[in-house]
Amino acid sequence: MPPESSESSESNEPGLPAYAATMAAYHRAFEPELVEIVESLPIRRGQTVLDFACGDGAYAGWLARRVGASGRVIAMDLSPAYLGAARRNLAARPELAARVRLVRADAGRSPLRDGSVDLTWCAQSLYSLPDPVEAIRRMAAATRPGGLVAVFENDEMHHVLFPWPAEAELAFRRAELAGFSAESDRPWKFYVGRRLLRVFREAGLADVALRCFAFTRQAPLDAAAREFFAGFLENLRDRAGLFLEPDLRTLLEGMTTPGSGRFLLDDPDLCVTCVNHVAVGVRP
Repeated sequence: MPPESSESSESNEPGLPAYAATMAAYHRAFEPELVEIVESLPIRRGQTVLDFACGDGAYAGWLARRVGASGRVIAMDLSPAYLGAARRNLAARPELAARVRLVRADAGRSPLRDGSVDLTWCAQSLYSLPDPVEAIRRMAAATRPGGLVAVFENDEMHHVLFPWPAEAELAFRRAELAGFSAESDRPWKFYVGRRLLRVFREAGLADVALRCFAFTRQAPLDAAAREFFAGFLENLRDRAGLFLEPDLRTLLEGMTTPGSGRFLLDDPDLCVTCVNHVAVGVRP
C-alpha cells in the first residue's frame, strides 16, 4: 500500500497508518469500479459476510448494500484507529451502518465461530499480514462449508501502469525490485497478487477462480485520483531512487515530483491504468 501523498488534502488521524489518506483517496477515485467488483460477488440478501481486515470501512458499506436489511456484515480489524474511522464513515449512512458489526480482532485469533459466515472478503490486506496462506486458512475457517472466500489484491510491480519512457522503464522496474528487497525480508509481499492462485490452493480452498480488473484514468485527473497517483509516485521515487544511476535517478525524480516541470500528473495526455485481481474459492 502506498504512503500518504504529499499532495494530500487531508491529514491522517492519530493512530492510522501513513498510507491511510492515500488509500481513502483510492476508494474515492475508483469507487464506481470497486462497487462493481463488490456487485460481482455471489452474495444473496440475508447472508452474513465477514470483511476481514476492514480498514476504513469503505467495503463494509458496499457489502452491507448487498446483504440487504435482513443480512449483516462483520467488519474486523486489529487497529482501533481504523475501526474508529470505519465507524465514522458508516455513520454517514445509518441504514447501512445498522447492518454492520465492528469487531477488533487479530487476523490469527478471530473471535468468530468456525463456519459462521457465508462469505469472507479481504481487500488489499494480504500485503500487511505475515503469512498469507495462514490468513486465507483463517478466512476459510470462519466461512461455512460450501461458502466462499474472496480476496482483492494487486501486484505492486504491475499495479499502476504509467507511460514511462520506454528506454528507462526496465531500469525503473529493476530498481523498484531492489527497493522491495531492501525494505523487507519478505519482498514477495509486494507482489502477492501474482501468487493468489497458489496461496488459495495451499490454504486448501477448492474451485478457485481469478479475475483481473483494470481501472483507467486520463487527464485531467480529479482530485482523488491525483492524490492517489501522487502517493504512488512518491513511494516509487523513495523506494527506487537509491538503486538508479545518477542520470536515471534525475529522470525519475523529475517525473515523480510535483512542480518539477516534468511531473507525470501534469501531462495533458496522461493515461494511467490500475491492474487488480480478485480470487474466489470455495471452502470444502
